[in-house]
Amino acid sequence: MYRNLWILSLIFALSLGRVWAHGVEGEVRILSGAVVVTAWYDTGEPMSYARVEIYAPDSRFRFQSGRTDRNGRVAFVPDVPGTWRVIISDRLGHRLELRVKVTAPGESIGEVHGGGPPLPRPLAAVVGVVLVLGIFGWVRGFKRARRRAGDEDGAAGPGVRLPGGPPR
Repeated sequence: MYRNLWILSLIFALSLGRVWAHGVEGEVRILSGAVVVTAWYDTGEPMSYARVEIYAPDSRFRFQSGRTDRNGRVAFVPDVPGTWRVIISDRLGHRLELRVKVTAPGESIGEVHGGGPPLPRPLAAVVGVVLVLGIFGWVRGFKRARRRAGDEDGAAGPGVRLPGGPPR
């Protein structure tokens, strides 16, 4: 009985973390030839001092890295046309990836990729709880099936051996 309450409490605590979690959003602007990226949580709070990695088109190596300012902004000056990747992440697991298409110096188009959750927050919370309950149900069913199989072999119960071992 108490074991089941502990499991339900754990499930409830894990589901609350998902319900209170939030996504991230971003914006790209061009100011005097520089690309200025602003990132914020969907609550409106800026992603202050988040880690930033900027990759040039067709490059595996970082062009620039650093942190956003207290307003969640970072700026860079692209030196070649193409699609630039800007990845902003914090220590809490939030990640925003922006793709900035630079056509000529001072001209670019920004696209947000991977900014928010793929499902609306309430639906994502329900799916998470159902998934956790399903996993616990599967494990419990597996244990019951093993216990029943042990009873058929003449065992006295789970973890109990009869003197002389199982019948042959």
